[in-house]
Amino acid sequence: MLPGVVIVLILLSLARLNWIRWVQPFGNITTAVLTPGSAVVSTATRWLMPRRRQEGQTELEKTLLEEVEHYKTLYLRNKQQTEKLQRQIEELQRGQTIYSELPVRQVLVPVVGTSSDLSSGLLRIRASESLGITPENTVAVAGGLQIVGRLSDVTGATALVQPITSKAAGKIAGRLMVDEPNGIGLLCLLEPLGDGRLRGQVESPSSGSPVPAPEAGQTVRLSDDRWPASSQMFILGKVETVEQDAASPLRTVITVVPTVNIERMSELTLRITESGAPSRPSTGGGKR
Repeated sequence: MLPGVVIVLILLSLARLNWIRWVQPFGNITTAVLTPGSAVVSTATRWLMPRRRQEGQTELEKTLLEEVEHYKTLYLRNKQQTEKLQRQIEELQRGQTIYSELPVRQVLVPVVGTSSDLSSGLLRIRASESLGITPENTVAVAGGLQIVGRLSDVTGATALVQPITSKAAGKIAGRLMVDEPNGIGLLCLLEPLGDGRLRGQVESPSSGSPVPAPEAGQTVRLSDDRWPASSQMFILGKVETVEQDAASPLRTVITVVPTVNIERMSELTLRITESGAPSRPSTGGGKR
């Protein structure tokens, strides 16, 4: 009978859990029978094993050690929070130094989820109308300079941001900085692919002026009059690939990837153009 029992046990161990639920009552009975004996064995084992040093400590020493660990935890937690706040301050300062002459206010807000319509790609942020945000005056950025998208709608205590990588965002005009130290760039019209990238043609350089060729790794910056002036020349992304247009071999096509993973952002910085500030000369970028 022993080989047969072994074979049955092996088969039961390989079976699905819902097939062998009928053996659970037998396990409960076995546990009830063995528990008193296991308690005796456990007590004897603890008595035979050598005592650890902690067991010889006095109550005062134990209390002091617990307090040390408590304050150490508080210190590390506060240090982590301080580092986080320092990063947030640096991020806000990086964005504020650009276009400092424009009436722009920056607010750091958390991303609480996505829109109920997952196909839209909208990001839901914790921000209400009390902040003075509207789709016309608010741009969402990350890392201080990377454009994430435009404000789409404000409902109650939350708002929706339309990322530049969402197909619903439409085309966006940028400038490919082929020689950034000298401020030389080529205009391009980028269209979101829906997979976190943008793609579009680059204008041909004017004849007679030598311009470096587009290359992977170059920066693409916003140059679109439909966006507020305070967001012009912010970063759209980095060039991932450069290739020739199949339909027009003389045209160059680039694929651009944002410098941050927009779909995984936990915090965004809202750049809010103040409407109540004194009027300033128009730069042409803030008109809509």
